[in-house]
Amino acid sequence: MTTFIKAMRLRDVVLMNVVAVVGLRWIARGARTGPASVTLWVLAWIAFFVPLAIAVSRLARRYPEQGGLYVWVRRAFGPTHGFFCGWCLWVNNLFYFPSLLVFAAANLAAIGGPSWQAMGQTRWFVVVFVLAGIWIAAGINIIGLRQGKWLQNAGTLGVWIPVGLLVGCGALALVRFGSATPFTAASMVPRGDLLDTIGLWSAMCFAFSGFEISSFVGQEVENPETTIPRGVFIAGALVTAVYVLGSASVLFAIPVSELKELSGITDAVQLVAGRVGFGGLGALTGALLVLNGLAGTASWTAGAARVPFAAGVDAAMPRAFAALHPRYRTPHVALIVQSLASSAIFVASVLVTATMQEAYDILVNLTIRIYFVPYLYLFAAQVRLLPDSPKPIAWMGFAATVVSLGLTFLPPPGSKVLVFEMNLVVQAVVTLGVGAAFYAWSRRRVTPPDAAR
Repeated sequence: MTTFIKAMRLRDVVLMNVVAVVGLRWIARGARTGPASVTLWVLAWIAFFVPLAIAVSRLARRYPEQGGLYVWVRRAFGPTHGFFCGWCLWVNNLFYFPSLLVFAAANLAAIGGPSWQAMGQTRWFVVVFVLAGIWIAAGINIIGLRQGKWLQNAGTLGVWIPVGLLVGCGALALVRFGSATPFTAASMVPRGDLLDTIGLWSAMCFAFSGFEISSFVGQEVENPETTIPRGVFIAGALVTAVYVLGSASVLFAIPVSELKELSGITDAVQLVAGRVGFGGLGALTGALLVLNGLAGTASWTAGAARVPFAAGVDAAMPRAFAALHPRYRTPHVALIVQSLASSAIFVASVLVTATMQEAYDILVNLTIRIYFVPYLYLFAAQVRLLPDSPKPIAWMGFAATVVSLGLTFLPPPGSKVLVFEMNLVVQAVVTLGVGAAFYAWSRRRVTPPDAAR
């Protein structure tokens, strides 16, 4: 019988969600719309986070098994849909890990002088940093959550201290120098190109994704039926405050025209703190953002590996994925295969693109596209498995997911449209095609041809 160590309490679930969900890189990206970003954050919270939190909390209370969303979809729609949901849940992380670590690498380079920044723009630096981060996260999680959770918990320092410094510097800039970006009732209404605005809003919806992570490790949580729902709502309130206050503070400190997406937070703190004689705070912020990137990778490495583990138990993937380490009781085979695949995808993305920014944009869009497919399943599974749940809220979340999914096809400004679209389409088709072949092969092994007739 497969047994797990109950290593996670409410505090650990809250911190795991905060580290895994909060993407400080989305603050600078959202702030590109100016004061209207605050309005867009609120709309994303209403249309996507609220339905997501309700769905996860209710399903986790009813079905607290290991594997979370994969198990729920399998119950609702059968093993084939369960497999494809789990496949997308797992595979999107193979793109997500390197994109998060590219952001961390940019902030590491931003804390130094011109020589660091020049080094940060070289491919070798980013490649070495990203590959090292992927395998450090894998090694920590093979040892287990009892030890690995401390990196996740420490990673919250990479959220709260940078956010605290950012909000403090934003307030200081507002009081001492005046807001670098005027805030008026009119400026908080989204304007400009409609598709660009909605495309940015879809990224904000994605910024709220991930609250199902603790459900993946449900059997490693004490009293998961109550602990997971409480953890989701507590973490959700904290995450929302981070995004709204963070975006406003960036705009208080830096004009929209001078924002850099990958290092905007570090730049904002460095600019304001430097003007009052505390330039070292910028370096501290960058260092903590690096810590946050590593901790976020570790959190999702832990959560994502439980999906192929659960599929291995169900024989939807090779039984080797269901193996637990004899000493640490962790799915070490799933962790190793996952890290190998993520490393290969990242190297391939670097080789086929002209710049690191283009590689980053492709990784982000593929992450959103593949990740939002399971959310379509999530809201549909909620309706089917929990007929007493609030259906209008579930369908609102479903609609927000459909819109966000479609808008991932919009290329970012300055990119080569044909190259961008071809990379997205080819990698998405290959990803789903490999999953289909994997599933067909696994089912043939479970059900001999003669027995299927």
